[in-house]
Amino acid sequence: MVPDLFLDKTPLFDSGWLSVSAATSRDDVLLCIAEAERRAEAALERLGRTLTQGIAAADRDRRIDALLALETRGLPASGAAADGAVERVMMEVGFRRRDLMPRFHELAEHCRAIHRRALAVARDARWALMLERAAADPGGPSSPIQGTGTRYVKSDRYDARSARSLPPDDRVRADRFLKRLGEDPVPPELELSPLEGAGLEGTGLWAMKAGNGNRFILRRGQLRGVACFFVEDVGPYPDHEGGRRGALAR
Repeated sequence: MVPDLFLDKTPLFDSGWLSVSAATSRDDVLLCIAEAERRAEAALERLGRTLTQGIAAADRDRRIDALLALETRGLPASGAAADGAVERVMMEVGFRRRDLMPRFHELAEHCRAIHRRALAVARDARWALMLERAAADPGGPSSPIQGTGTRYVKSDRYDARSARSLPPDDRVRADRFLKRLGEDPVPPELELSPLEGAGLEGTGLWAMKAGNGNRFILRRGQLRGVACFFVEDVGPYPDHEGGRRGALAR
């Protein structure tokens, strides 16, 4: 599986870091827990460096797919394994030493927080590549111009990209949201807005809600002299930060 290529190199948690037993002294258990937390933080930093390494344009599609798989399968599985490892040691050691239970609970929450942060890093790395792809490899029109107010047209890259990013139900929902872009005025709940920041100046890229935590990437342009949006891409943009939605926050 693709996610393992990332997590084999940079695991976020290893059950071997909790090599304690009921016979281990209290101080040594506390030291072991603190070291496990330190290693998890260091692992997250390594994973972040791995996920943000530059890649060739020819590898961009595969990396985007791999990051999505990491987000939806690899990291959740890693988080569940970390939970299980902490719980096993807590059952063996913590229930015999009740004064250590709060510290085990802190470790469990620390591991969950590490995985939430890793999910946000993976999401942001994936979206950075999606934006890079939309700017560097824009498509032409795949249909007549749509909309009675704001005009838009799907790029001829859109269908292939959306099929790789979203399941069928979400693609149908995204199409419903897209039709609302053509209303006059554009409904404010769509959160249509230009994308700004490092590397995005002059790209003409915009973002908009696509339903169910997904977002469109649109490119401002012209078709036969008519100003319109080219719909270049769509994909999941989940909230891993509890209300602070990273680069596309609004």
